[in-house]
Amino acid sequence: MIDSNKKYLVVVRHGESFANRRLRKEKDGIKYSLAGSDASIGLTARGKRQARATGKRLNSLFSGESRFRSITANRFDRVSQTAYLIAENFDYGLSYSEDARVEKRSYGKFWNLTYRGVKELYPDEYSIFETLGPFKYRPPGGENYYDLFERIEEFADERALSAHEGNQLVVTSSAAMLAFRRTYAGLADDKLVEMYESMSIGNGDFDVYELDETTGKWKLKYYYCARLARRKHALRAA
Repeated sequence: MIDSNKKYLVVVRHGESFANRRLRKEKDGIKYSLAGSDASIGLTARGKRQARATGKRLNSLFSGESRFRSITANRFDRVSQTAYLIAENFDYGLSYSEDARVEKRSYGKFWNLTYRGVKELYPDEYSIFETLGPFKYRPPGGENYYDLFERIEEFADERALSAHEGNQLVVTSSAAMLAFRRTYAGLADDKLVEMYESMSIGNGDFDVYELDETTGKWKLKYYYCARLARRKHALRAA
């Protein structure tokens, strides 16, 4: 399944965080008591188990000549903790680094507000949001989707140039994973928003990208669904 003659970039979503646990319960309120934009929020006990399990699965897929040479995370505790727990379950060592380009999208001033919160507390901004739409709207001090897409593409294209050094692992958030899919798998914009809002990428899920040596671009090869870990089709072709 994994060809030792090919080069891969694997993108993993972090394990369950304490903010993830609160999100569904509080999305209809004004503010989140624990917001995903808070970099200090770590993994739940379940999230740690997910990270270890994903590490074991990745170790079984990428070993020997196909082993990872590097793992990249970011400053968010839930992401760096996941990266550490994944690497802890490898039979080999690899280099670790952090890169701000693979962080989640920044919501700036609205970092802890729900849609309802923005609508009630900042009606003028919400009106701009409705006019521009979810892709173009940039919250005060934050980013829009195109800002996210630009930095993800810059990061991934840079990693394609260094693919000859070996396979690479990236731990990040669901928004960043969807940005990879949009750029390298043709995910439609409306589908991206739908998948993000419905949290369709699970904690511990990962995508496997293979380098197309003709174009020098990544191509989505496999999806891995962590909640189906014990089933044969947990890893499926894209």
